[in-house]
Amino acid sequence: MRGLHRAGWGSRPMRSRDGAGVALRLVPLLGLALAAALVWWPTGPRVPARIILIVIDTLRRDYLSCYGSTTPTPHIDAMAARGQVFTNAVSSYHQTSMSMAALFTGHTPSISSGDPERSLPWTGTTWCGLSRFATRDARECVPTGVPTLAEELGAAGYWTVGVVSNALLFRPYGYDRGFREWIQVGRPWRAPNDAGVVNQAVRDWLARRPSDRFFLYVHYMDVHGRSAKGASFDAATQDGAYAAAVVATDTAIGELLGALDAAGLGDDTAIVLTGDHGEALGETRLQTGISGHSGNPSFEPVLRVPLIVLPAPGNDSAHPIRTEDVFRMIKHLAGLPSPEPGELEPDELLLEEIKFRTYRKGNWKSIWPRANPVAVEGLPKTFGHLTKPVLFNVTDDPNEAVDVAERYPEIVAAHRKRIDALTEKLAAAPVVGATLSPLDRKRLQKLGYLAE
Repeated sequence: MRGLHRAGWGSRPMRSRDGAGVALRLVPLLGLALAAALVWWPTGPRVPARIILIVIDTLRRDYLSCYGSTTPTPHIDAMAARGQVFTNAVSSYHQTSMSMAALFTGHTPSISSGDPERSLPWTGTTWCGLSRFATRDARECVPTGVPTLAEELGAAGYWTVGVVSNALLFRPYGYDRGFREWIQVGRPWRAPNDAGVVNQAVRDWLARRPSDRFFLYVHYMDVHGRSAKGASFDAATQDGAYAAAVVATDTAIGELLGALDAAGLGDDTAIVLTGDHGEALGETRLQTGISGHSGNPSFEPVLRVPLIVLPAPGNDSAHPIRTEDVFRMIKHLAGLPSPEPGELEPDELLLEEIKFRTYRKGNWKSIWPRANPVAVEGLPKTFGHLTKPVLFNVTDDPNEAVDVAERYPEIVAAHRKRIDALTEKLAAAPVVGATLSPLDRKRLQKLGYLAE
C-alpha cells in the first residue's frame, strides 16, 4: 500500500497533534521547561486516519515466509518489509473466545475458580475468560462494565466496524460491543472458511462507508478450516493442507490491501496483523504428537503467533507480547493512554485450562495437571496423561521434550507460589448458566473444540 511506510509510533518521544499550540500559549506563563514537556507526549508522531486489525484464525508464525518459512506469503512479507515483525508474540489462550476477549479488553483471560484443582465450568458465559468482572447474575460473556477497544476507539472519533467469520464471536456474547457495525459472515454454527466471502463483505462496506476515519477489524478463518471438525490429519497430509490454507489467506490479504488502495485509503493507514492462537500439527513434544489447538496443556505450537505492525512502532521486536498487549499497542497507535492492568508481569503468561494450569516466565515454562478437573463432555483427549508438574526451558528445549523439574526444584517452587497467587487473584465467583447450551455446544463442535 502506498502510504503505509510513513513514520511509525513507538518508544521515541513524539509531538502530539495540538500539543505545540498549547505549549506556545503557555510559554509566557509557565516557562520553556513546561512548554517542552507538553509538546513531547508519547502518543505517536501522527494519529493515523485508519487502523486495520487483521486476525488470521489459528495461524502459527512459522508458516509465514517473513518468519523463515518456505511457505510463500508474498503479500504479508511485503507488509513486514515496510513495517515491523515481532518475534516473541504469543496468544493469551488457545481458544478464540479467550484470546479475542483479551485483545478487545486488555485483560488476561482466565477461568480460575480460585481452586487450583478445578476451573470454572466451560460455558458461553465463561469462555471469554472475564467472569471475574461480571455481576453475579450476568449472562454476557464480555461483561458490560469492561471497556472495549472498539468503545475507546469510537470515543476517539473512529467509525468502528468488524467483519467477523468465527462463530464463537457472533452475537450475543458481547464481542460486538462498541462496534457501530458488526458484520457476521456466515451462520452462528457454521462460519465460512472462505476469505473471498469475507473480502466481499469488506468491499461492500467500503463502498458505503460513512467515514474515511475508521477502525476496521477483519477475521479470516481459512487456516482454521483444515481442522474445522477437530480431525487429526496424518503427518503426510496435514502440513500441506495447512500451508495451502496459509497461502490462500495471504492472497486474500493482498486483495484486501488492493481494495483499500482502490478506494483511495492506502495512505495514512496503520495495520496490525496477528493470529488469535496457533495450531499443533503433530509435532512431538513431551510425548506423542497430536493435531489441533485445544491445548490441555498449551504447548508452544498453539501459542506462538505472528505480529506484524505497519508502520513500524520501533519497539523491541523480541520483547514478549501477549494478546492482551495488542490491545494496548492499538490504543497507543490511536494516541490513547493505555495503562497496564496490573494482572500479570510483562514477561509472564498464565493459561488457566480445564485440565491444566500452564505458566511461563521468561524462558521457563511449567505445566500443572489438575487433580479434579471439570468434566466437559466431548472435550478432545490431548495430553491428559500428565500426572505431575513438568518444567521446560523453552529457549534450550524449544520442542518441550525434556522435563527438568527435578533438576530445578527452586524454579518449580517459585512457579507454584506465583501460580497459586494468580489463581486467587484472577478467580471469579460461580456464574449463572453452568452448562453448555445446545447452540454453544454446536458452535464448539463445528470449530473442533468438542467432539461431535
